[in-house]
Amino acid sequence: MLIDVNNLSFSYNHKPILHGISVGINEGEQWAIIGKNGAGKSTLIKCLAGLEKITSGSIAIAGKRIEIYHAKDIAKLISYVPQVSGRNLPFSVFDYMMMGRFPYQGFMAIPSAQDKKIVRESMQLTDTEEFAERKMNTLSGGELQRVFLAGAVAQKTPILLLDEPTTFLDPFHQQLIIKTLEKIHTEFNTTIIAVTHDISSVIDRYSNILGLKDGTILFSGKLSKESSESTEIYKKIFEVDFEIAESKNGRKIILQKI
Repeated sequence: MLIDVNNLSFSYNHKPILHGISVGINEGEQWAIIGKNGAGKSTLIKCLAGLEKITSGSIAIAGKRIEIYHAKDIAKLISYVPQVSGRNLPFSVFDYMMMGRFPYQGFMAIPSAQDKKIVRESMQLTDTEEFAERKMNTLSGGELQRVFLAGAVAQKTPILLLDEPTTFLDPFHQQLIIKTLEKIHTEFNTTIIAVTHDISSVIDRYSNILGLKDGTILFSGKLSKESSESTEIYKKIFEVDFEIAESKNGRKIILQKI
């Protein structure tokens, strides 16, 4: 098991946010974390990234508790892509991406020829080569999100964590991000865990779902869009009704009832 979360709880200023979270995630799996606003989704993914110190329980990565790892070693295992809103980064895209190579560099953090090669290859994979000399603070939301993904690819980690990678993006840029994630998974068998509100596509794109409600797990595992069980689980998580619909080409999708 690549990620083993056991009875995790997290409180902020003595206010409980997550309670008794347990889940096992294997190499190469793709997980969607879903739930209403305030359910604890972003907090959980930050705990998995080692950015928040849990109150109790444990997180083990590749059989070793996360707090035992040195920061550089964690950075070789986990890359984290935050939400894009409100960021003003005064670096060129190339320089930003080179920061992802920091865990592999020596004391002076001087980029090697291999580092530069990996950054260029990551740009090719994510179709961000045209942005190389651009300043990060000149990019649109969709462009910035693709660059964040490119930086994660350059970091060369087996685990990729994403906090709402397509939120606030138009349909065109949503598709670009989705296709980029598919390429990353296909190319490297990366374990991908994403917080998302894109319910209509969750079952299509993720092998497993972790449904949170009020800081606890309401559902963990696989769902089928062929089964009414799925709509009932979504209803319990979001407290609204869902239905199974069929498109003109016969593709079944789960939609919120209007």
